[in-house]
Amino acid sequence: MNKRIATVAVLIATALFTSTTSVNAAEDSTFKASVDAWKASNKAAKDAYKVASDSYKAGKRSYSEAKKAINDKFKADNSALKASIKSAADAATTAEDKKAIKASGKAQLDASIAARNAAIAALTKPVKPSKPAKTSKPEKSTGN
Repeated sequence: MNKRIATVAVLIATALFTSTTSVNAAEDSTFKASVDAWKASNKAAKDAYKVASDSYKAGKRSYSEAKKAINDKFKADNSALKASIKSAADAATTAEDKKAIKASGKAQLDASIAARNAAIAALTKPVKPSKPAKTSKPEKSTGN
């Protein structure tokens, strides 16, 4: 009879341990799958941020170069404009002629400034990407 009780106890213990182990194994594989999905999601977000950041840097560089080109052209044009106004004013014989030439030059300079400002405003300024949101790691369920 003791052998029978011992055998039944071993069978019951084996059954309990086996069923608990299989449930724990299922929970572990579910947890592992959720952690793997979390890691993949974070990696994809980081990769997308890196691509957006690289694009932003290239756009910023392009914007800066275009703005510099506009300003360099403005400086060259205005330098030539000022030289022509000065030579025309020096060649003028009356004070009224000099005043009219300088007023005309000022109007041309104002138009040049407005054109430069419009060209700069037409440029598209790049938008800095936002960092990916941090997500919390999945928690292992404690079960029962």
